[in-house]
Amino acid sequence: MSQKAASKASGSSWKKDCLSQAYRKRKSSSAWLKTEFFILVVLTAAALLLVSCDEDIQPTSTPAIEAATIAPTVEQPQEEASAVQEEPTEPPPTPTEIPPTPTPEPMAAQVNGKPILLADLEKEVARYNQAREELGLSTEVDAGDAAQIVLDALIETEIIAQAAEANGIQVTEQMVLERIAQLKESSGGAESFAEWLLANHWTEEEFQKALGSEMVTEKMIALVTADVPFAVEQVHARYLQVDDSALAQSLLEQARGGVEFASLAQQYSLDRVTGEDGGDLGFFALGSLLVPEVEEAAFGLQPGELSDVIEAPRSDGTGTAYYIVLLIERDPEREIAASHRSLMLQETFELWLDEQLNQAEVIKYVGEDQ
Repeated sequence: MSQKAASKASGSSWKKDCLSQAYRKRKSSSAWLKTEFFILVVLTAAALLLVSCDEDIQPTSTPAIEAATIAPTVEQPQEEASAVQEEPTEPPPTPTEIPPTPTPEPMAAQVNGKPILLADLEKEVARYNQAREELGLSTEVDAGDAAQIVLDALIETEIIAQAAEANGIQVTEQMVLERIAQLKESSGGAESFAEWLLANHWTEEEFQKALGSEMVTEKMIALVTADVPFAVEQVHARYLQVDDSALAQSLLEQARGGVEFASLAQQYSLDRVTGEDGGDLGFFALGSLLVPEVEEAAFGLQPGELSDVIEAPRSDGTGTAYYIVLLIERDPEREIAASHRSLMLQETFELWLDEQLNQAEVIKYVGEDQ
């Protein structure tokens, strides 16, 4: 079965889960290059200046004047002597108070020593739940599951940001402001854009940071997937699928005996999407079909050849099916369809991201993995 046929059969279930998948920046072939906006939190640690005094500051005072030490030749008036004795002393200086140590903000996770704040996770979870509600998704997500979905996405975003920094990828403030100007224009003006920010619980500063993170991700995707080709070897084939081995063997013998394969597929194939078109799968590259055994058989044939009966699990996982493949033609360098290349780009980036996650030191402070 082709990816196109499978998507028609399972479109409704995919839609129910698309929000979760898009938030994880995974498995959404139609929009994965336009990843969700996440707040990339950079924690700036405030340096605490501890003030200490190494010098002892003694209070000054006027020493008492003793008559035995200083013998006046002229008798002092009583009023003048009293004034000298009552001269006030200077008060001691007030000691400098050491400011209290600030309490660290609670963290949801750390990625290679860099924090993801709990407050930012909570904001993103709120946006996630709001988006589900606005999309009318009926399937409820447990609060803990929602937090883990969003936290995993934030961890991936931080991994990507750190990799971008290591590769010298930068997005300047001016670049972000230019993108925001484009968004304002496309949204109908500054007022409409401000209303959108308010409705989605964004401040302009938060959105600017999130958009900058998104632009960094775009650049990393371009870097990681730069070697994905635009053209590869492809084959053009027909196939049919039945659930009875004896029937499959009979159909194979009929096809080898000269009965038109397309007619057999139209009459007997359980895959009605392709069956109505004579089992035509069109051109496809390796990695395109949902049943690897069918794909392997097709690439092992020469034009005009029929495969043997292929026994393999059904593409929907409900049991065993029997397949026959007829190869029509091969093209050693055929341009890849945009939808399939998008899948190739996605798979390439996901493999890279998995490697980065495996090498990273990730500590979670919330959820079952803490």
